[in-house]
Amino acid sequence: MQAFSTKLIEITELHAKTIAKQWYNDVRKNPKTPSYYNITEDRAIPQAIEFYSHFREVFMSDKPFEAARKFFSKYAEDRYRDGVPLHEAIYSLVMMRRHMWLYAEFQAVWTSAVDYQQSSASLNRTILMFDYATYVITERYQELIRHEVDVKVGALGVISGGPAPAYKTAIMTALVFLAVLVTWYYHAALKTDVIFTHLFYIPIALAAIWYRRKGVLVAVLLGAFVLISHMIFLSGAPIIDDLLRAVMFIIIGVIIATLTEGLYKIVAPFQKGEA
Repeated sequence: MQAFSTKLIEITELHAKTIAKQWYNDVRKNPKTPSYYNITEDRAIPQAIEFYSHFREVFMSDKPFEAARKFFSKYAEDRYRDGVPLHEAIYSLVMMRRHMWLYAEFQAVWTSAVDYQQSSASLNRTILMFDYATYVITERYQELIRHEVDVKVGALGVISGGPAPAYKTAIMTALVFLAVLVTWYYHAALKTDVIFTHLFYIPIALAAIWYRRKGVLVAVLLGAFVLISHMIFLSGAPIIDDLLRAVMFIIIGVIIATLTEGLYKIVAPFQKGEA
């Protein structure tokens, strides 16, 4: 197998650019790789050349998994940066392997029965290498997706697990206290039910995002406080406006909590590394 593998590697390295061009002509029109339709030749071909140039390093390594992790982690990062979905990144790599073997066939590498026997052993080694590649690429994509999710929504704590950090509790307490103070000021001091309710939606929204369904309790408590305050300080005034406000608090809280739950179900597997 060693002699045949060396011959295969030498042909691949010697004709890397030619094989890469054949791969590109295939991948840019293949219905399974639409992301490559808009990737120009000068951006796509170098990735195939890089693979063929490093084929010997991964194929002949005494520690093939470590070699595969080193090379294919970078491959995954580059494809992710190009906006190539995971399934297309893997399939385009499969196509690189296919064109490598097709070109070797075209060059009549197999010239005897012994060559064909050796080619089977070499193929097994190549398949193992691509098994490692699939594992490494999938793992790296998960890490990259997880990082992107953390950056985009991590500031809101949407995907944080366990008890809420102390600063969230402090912020929520301060906002609820401020909302209560505003309600008391308008009802007790100004004797009016015209409340600056925009302030209420800040703790309601944050509670629904941070605590999801449990956060709706903040909307319920604020709504109940508005109604109780109205009955105590504005007993003679119609309660309909404050009743509508209380209902809207709960509706908004439920909507945001439901959307956050849906987002959490999507990103949680990546956060936990389970997808």
